[in-house]
Amino acid sequence: MNEDLTQLWMVPYADLMSTLVLLFMCLFAASYSSRSPEYDRALAHVEKEMSSGPQADRRFDETELAVQIKREMARLRLSDFGVRVTSRQVRLTLPNPVLFDEGSATLSPDAGAVLAPLARLFSKCGNPILIEGHTDDVRIVGGRLRSNWELSAARSFAVVGFLMTQGLPAERFNARGYGQYRPVATNLTAEGRLQNRRIEISLIREIKKEG
Repeated sequence: MNEDLTQLWMVPYADLMSTLVLLFMCLFAASYSSRSPEYDRALAHVEKEMSSGPQADRRFDETELAVQIKREMARLRLSDFGVRVTSRQVRLTLPNPVLFDEGSATLSPDAGAVLAPLARLFSKCGNPILIEGHTDDVRIVGGRLRSNWELSAARSFAVVGFLMTQGLPAERFNARGYGQYRPVATNLTAEGRLQNRRIEISLIREIKKEG
């Protein structure tokens, strides 16, 4: 008896569909995790190849910018910086000693060498920019700033002020100070306190509806 082989094409087709479903599930899960710029650029490249359009192009451009930011910071030989990407933002973390002296809200003389290249990169896009200041929990004694909250906010505004002098428009910025209330490490050790004293500069990724 002859077997009907005309439907065998459905077997590899079903396998292909299953593989694509798994791929998109992985991409969906990855979009909500923090990841390296290079990894996110690879995901954006796949999206751009499979779904052309303004949104896919914009996402790829944002990830390419994240890679350029990481390269620029590495070129400056900054060892403690971090660049991470999520579906909502590209975030650069800078330890405070890079930009400020301890307890000061005035940018250090070397801060411009770090912030000026960032301003040039940010000028390539129009995304909003969020500047967030963080401190450790060591109490401030004396001076015009009465709390770590005020210190973190003043540092954020100082960074915004410098970036504006580089030609970036004021309406792109949002500045916040969190004081010691969002630590990334323990404040019980000197190393932990150093990690908590930081500036975070985020390029906000806006997902705009097409049409």
